[in-house]
Order: sequence, then structure tokens, then C-alpha cells
Amino acid sequence: MDYLLHYLKLDGKGGAERLSTLPTDIPTEGSHWVHMDCTSDDGRAWLDNIDSIPETAVDELFADETRPRTVKMGQGVLVILRGVNLNPDSDPSDMVALRMWITPNFVITTRRRKLLSVVDQVQRLDQKEGAENIADLVTTLTHTLTGRMAGVIDTLEDTLADLEEQMSEQVMPEQRAVLVERRLQTVRLRRFLVPQKEAIARLPNEVQNWMTKDQLADIQESANDITRYVEALESLRERCLLMQEEFANHQAEKMNARMYVLSILSGIFMPLGFLTGLFGINVGGLPGVENGSAFWIFVGVLVLMGLAQYVIMRKSRWF
Repeated sequence: MDYLLHYLKLDGKGGAERLSTLPTDIPTEGSHWVHMDCTSDDGRAWLDNIDSIPETAVDELFADETRPRTVKMGQGVLVILRGVNLNPDSDPSDMVALRMWITPNFVITTRRRKLLSVVDQVQRLDQKEGAENIADLVTTLTHTLTGRMAGVIDTLEDTLADLEEQMSEQVMPEQRAVLVERRLQTVRLRRFLVPQKEAIARLPNEVQNWMTKDQLADIQESANDITRYVEALESLRERCLLMQEEFANHQAEKMNARMYVLSILSGIFMPLGFLTGLFGINVGGLPGVENGSAFWIFVGVLVLMGLAQYVIMRKSRWF
């Protein structure tokens, strides 16, 4: 069964027993955790044979695209959350979905890509330091998913702070690519964290009958952390916009300065160009045609006119 990643029966003491035969119905005793790869149709076939799991829940567990939410379905609760992608050579903002269908004694989780928060929970169970029951497992997974986001957001804040400091000293063209990438990461994270905040906030209402007050408080604390992350992302997005405006203003200033220089040069050479064009026409009667020194006299007049224009513009504070 390639689709089955883990089937663990929690022993209530922080450890778990690994099982290889999947149940034919929802267990009503003990604490069972089935973790599957939802890219395989075989796993869906097993779930389709369990009548007590709603078809809608099965569809969501194997859906290609998901959005964080918490919904009561049949005997259980469907919870879809997202975690930052901390796999090697991956973009953390490319968030990985964790789909869960939860009952007091049974939880099914599915994923398409490896999620390190799940790996951590399995390792803790192997070391007999993990969750003691399903409620504890859901609480710990929610808390771990949320906690891993803090480092990613802190890194974004540090990067933008460094970029702001660099731009305050000198604005460089290569800074724009960094700024655009960080802004895209902020947008991608916020896209999922806003609905995730609502999903986690709603979770205690759906599972309060089989969770302790401490576990419900932990979930609520995770919701508060998500709220803080969303606010931080809002601030980061505004800072990105301000830096983009600063970059655009800097580029506009450089362009205006160049256009100003060109305008000054045009103002100086426009009358000179008029005179050279006038004396360059090929008609009779032009003064100095018979004088061998006329060309140099004309050049001297142009130089004097150019100098006079320069002096007048300086006194007028045009530059």
C-alpha cells in the first residue's frame, strides 16, 4: 500500500504502535491515526468503502486544490490547514496543505507533499514523547503548523529591514527584483493565512465536546498567533508598497534630472542651431561670403552667444 504513509495506534502514554491492516470502519475505541498520500486513487477506494465517512469529506481529503477551513461533516470534523514549505530547495510561501477528518477516536490525514510538522509528530511518537490521544494530536499538529510560520515571517521582516536600510543609502536596480520577490511571498502567505485564522478559530467550537480546556486554550492560542502573523504580513505588504514607491520616485528623479540637462542643452543650442541653419542656406546675399575670415568670426560670435546664455541661465538659477 504505497498510499499508506503511517497507520499508528496511540498507546495513551506518548507512544504508538504501527499497524499494517487498515480498519473497515471508524474505530470507536482507542486512538487511531491514518496518514496517507492523496495522489493515489487506492487510498480513496479504501475510504469509499467506509460508509460512515461522508462522500463530501472523502472528496475534500483528495481534492487537488484546497483552502483552509473547518466544517462539521457526519460523525467527524473536516479540517484543512496549510503549513509553510520547509522542504529542501523549496519556497516557504508555497504552502503545503494538510487535510484532516477527525473523530474522537480516529483521525485521517492526507497530503500531496511532505510536511515537516507531520514528520515531527511521527518521530515524537516513535520516541514515546508524542500525543496521548486524538485531541492531543490535533492540538499538537495545529500548534506545530502555526509555530513553524514564525521563522518564515521573521526572515521576511529581516530581509525587508535590510533592504530598507540599503535603499536609504543608495537605490540600485537589482534591489527591485528582491523587493518584488518578497512582496510575492507576502501575498502568497497572506492568501492562506487569512482563511486559516478563521478555520483555527472555529475549530474549538466543533471539537469542544471531546477536548480538555487546556487543549481548547492551546488551539485558541494558535488562532491568536495566526492573527498576529496576518497583521505582520499586512505591515510587510505596506512596507513593500512604500519601498516600491520609493524605487519609482528614485527612478523618476533620475529621469527628471536627465531630462533637465537635456532641456538646458537644448535651450543653449537652439538659437545657435537657428543661426547655423540660417547661414547655411545656399542663396546669394549672405554676409561674409567674400570674406575669408568670416567663418571664424561667425564661430566666435556663436561661442560668445553660448557663453552669454550660460551666464544668463546661471544668474536666473535655471541650474
